[in-house]
Order: sequence, then structure tokens, then C-alpha cells
Amino acid sequence: MLIIYMKVLCKMGRLWTNDEFVHNTYKKFSNSCFDKNTDILTLKRGFKDIGDMFIRSNKLDDFYDKTLNLTERLKSNGNMKLSDMLVNELGKMCLYFNKPNHAEEVLKMAVENCRRKNDGLHELARLSDLEILYRNNNSRHDLFRVLRRKKECCKRILKNYEENVANYDSIVKAPTSKEGVQVQLAFTYSDLAKMIEKRKPLDAIKMYQKSRDIYSSLNALKEVRYYDKRIGWLKERYDMLSLNNK
Repeated sequence: MLIIYMKVLCKMGRLWTNDEFVHNTYKKFSNSCFDKNTDILTLKRGFKDIGDMFIRSNKLDDFYDKTLNLTERLKSNGNMKLSDMLVNELGKMCLYFNKPNHAEEVLKMAVENCRRKNDGLHELARLSDLEILYRNNNSRHDLFRVLRRKKECCKRILKNYEENVANYDSIVKAPTSKEGVQVQLAFTYSDLAKMIEKRKPLDAIKMYQKSRDIYSSLNALKEVRYYDKRIGWLKERYDMLSLNNK
């Protein structure tokens, strides 16, 4: 009955978003989080629907505060899985609806939750969300830092991919393939290289070479040719700079 009632509330909320109804709906959702008969997939869907109600009521900040409070209560009650899921969903929601300060805070929480569970694949996803956030905000220093963390995360995953698949704590989505992680690592090396190629061209060349080697191992010839040209161009530029400085 509780699950059906939650679904009815969420459907009604698409049409009716006055304050009392919205907050009562969240209260009902919060109570259902402590009901062992409510499955986590139903709660995930309900959470998104209720979040939509708060957003259309221009109350995302209130939704954020309520959810952080709820995740702490769930932790105290021993339900880490549901708490972590809500943190993940809240971070993605704040990012999508352009709440940068909230998004940064909760995505960092999500990253630490993933590290605690040794769930490298979800950690990589949340680091990618932080990357989007910092790109959107033109936060060059933070972007460089998170790219370095992405690089190390990819390397850890690839070092023991099967273990990370076993620790992949997802309700619906399949884990990113090993080749997918390799491509993300190649992109990350390339992005880091672009950020430093003017100041440290030799280090940038090494990073481009790593990207090139990854694509070579995947038999991605188009990308290999691109990096061959990029590396050749940067070497020429470095040689010219060296001559001019003599």
C-alpha cells in the first residue's frame, strides 16, 4: 500500500505543487525510506519525481537540505546503500539544475562514499560530474586537480577491473567496460596535456604519448594518427623554442 500511495503522490505532484503538498509528499517519502517493504528502485524513482516537484516550486535548496538530513538519518539507521544512492542522485540533480556550490559539496561526498566502498567505477562517474562542474565554471585549478584524480582512478580500476566490477554498487546500470575506462583514461591524459603544453611541453608530449599508446592498444587508428600529428607538432614547437632561447 505504501508503494502505491507514493506513486499516486508523485503523479499528483506533477499537477499540484503548493508548499504544503510538496512538503507532505517529501515527509511521506522520507518515512518510506525506513520501511523495509519498500524496494530501493521504487525509492530512486520516487526521489526523482519528488525532486521535480521541488524544482518546479523553486525549492531546490530546501530539497537539498531535507535530503542531506535524510541521508544522515539513514546512515545512523545502518542503511548506507540507500544513503549513498540519495547522495549520488542529489549531486547529479544539483549539477543539472546549476547549483554549483551544492553540487560540488555533495559530489565530493559521493566520491568519498565510493572510495569507502572501493567502488572505483562509481567514483569515476562522480569525478566526471565534478569535471563538468569545473569546466562550466571555468575553474581551471579545480579542473586540473580533478583530472589528475580521474587519471589515478582510471589506473586503479584498470589494475584490477574485475574487483571493481564486483564492487560496482548499482541498481540499474551495467558497469562501464574495461575499454570504456581505457578511453576515459586516454581522454584524461589528453586533457591534462592540453592544460600544460605551453608551460611544460615535454610533460605534455609524454601525456599525449600515453593517450596514443592506449588508442594503439585498442586498434583505434584514427585516434593514433591524430596523436602522432599532435606529438609531432608539439615537438617541432619545443625545438623552435629551444633554438630561440639559445
